[in-house]
Amino acid sequence: MERLLTAADAARILGVVPARVRQLAVEGQLVPVATTENGTRLFRRQDVEGLARARETRRPRSTVNDDAAAGVGGND
Repeated sequence: MERLLTAADAARILGVVPARVRQLAVEGQLVPVATTENGTRLFRRQDVEGLARARETRRPRSTVNDDAAAGVGGND
């Protein structure tokens, strides 16, 4: 049987807070596969990791030139 993840577990994988995971569920971006009697949403690891990969490919990469233009990392 596959181990299901709580919002806190999913949040660690996604690099967000558990409240954001719950919001992603409301938005339909991460569908819970079960809900416990006390209302805890449970997610499949493969779904969470797939969303993490998708979010990573959409995130713009910072470059050295971008950092310099923004004044980041200078020798002030």
